[in-house]
Amino acid sequence: MVVQDVPSISPIGSASHPPAVLQLVPALDRGGVARAAIDTAAALVASGGKALIAGSGQAMAGELRRLKIVHLDVALGADGLVGAYGGLRRLREAIASQDVDIVHARSPATAWMARRLAREHGKRFVATAHAPGGTGGWSRRWLEAAQAAADRVIAVSDHVAHDLRQRHHVPEARLTLIRPGIHLDRFDPTTMRPDRVIRLATQWRLPDDRRIVLFPARLTADRGQARLVEALSELNRDDVHCLFLGAETPATAYERRLQALIEAKGLGGRAAIAPYCEDMPAAYMLADVVVAGGDGEGFSRVIAEAQAMGRPAVCDAAGGAVEAMVASVTGWSAPPGMPAALARSLERALSLSEADRVALGTRARAHILERFTVERMTRETLALYAEMMAQTAPKPA
Repeated sequence: MVVQDVPSISPIGSASHPPAVLQLVPALDRGGVARAAIDTAAALVASGGKALIAGSGQAMAGELRRLKIVHLDVALGADGLVGAYGGLRRLREAIASQDVDIVHARSPATAWMARRLAREHGKRFVATAHAPGGTGGWSRRWLEAAQAAADRVIAVSDHVAHDLRQRHHVPEARLTLIRPGIHLDRFDPTTMRPDRVIRLATQWRLPDDRRIVLFPARLTADRGQARLVEALSELNRDDVHCLFLGAETPATAYERRLQALIEAKGLGGRAAIAPYCEDMPAAYMLADVVVAGGDGEGFSRVIAEAQAMGRPAVCDAAGGAVEAMVASVTGWSAPPGMPAALARSLERALSLSEADRVALGTRARAHILERFTVERMTRETLALYAEMMAQTAPKPA
């Protein structure tokens, strides 16, 4: 059974007053979880509500101030436990002083605290599951159970929704599918200035005579960079240059292993690792094909952004990443753990004629426009908030 999308209703109109929502994120970085929280908060403020975001880090503080979002710089703890109790007092004070109506957890690591705060203060509790569960030990499973116990649970893909049903037996009445959204005004190939693309090509020293394969993701073993190296070795094309983004200083142990694998496969002159890029729209414009992988990824923002920029995309056939594309129409997928299959998908993307690339790009952007816009995501999230506000708030425990 497929979870139905939230209907397009006036998001705030059914509430007795515009809600105040406190969202908890593990970190206010440039990742997809923080981006979704900020976009939702901005839409809430624009609709007359009040938005608070709790999470460590100052990277996005300027944007939050500009959008009139209250930022609580609280270290919630990477595992939801370490360092978390020190922030409880600040969160309790904020809930009381800002008259918060809904507490929204954006990860398992923040779900246990969100549930505790909601119960203490008699507030509604919603959680967004951005990825399937099942990894880690007992503490991780406990955190995932807290997330699944929310009054309403948002799944970012059918893959995540299926996992919530099977693993945590979340009933349909509490489960809602809201797909992530992309800023199409930012990820728009028609507005791209050539100097932005040239600057990156120069910075990364990209060869002019090579086809560029771009893999922009955190450098962690579960993201699948090593599988792409194996596939490039299988592909055996001298006209391809692969660029991995996400390098750190100093290099992590995984980055060093990845570089060693590149060298061992004889790809030292055909693959490179570069730091995180601030101008991802320009980075996508440099790519002939964009690749994203991951072990059971809940959703792939990379695949959605690449299609918004009209780029051919390749991803794992398992997990939620493949839901962001129309297979063999806007991109290709390959079974995880099969480098030869991934190489074949890369070959299809790299062999497109210019006319076919243009046609695919048009289809890909239209697909994202139909299903993965920020406007749709925030409208559906605010509609869910309004639905929760129409229900009687729980009594403080």
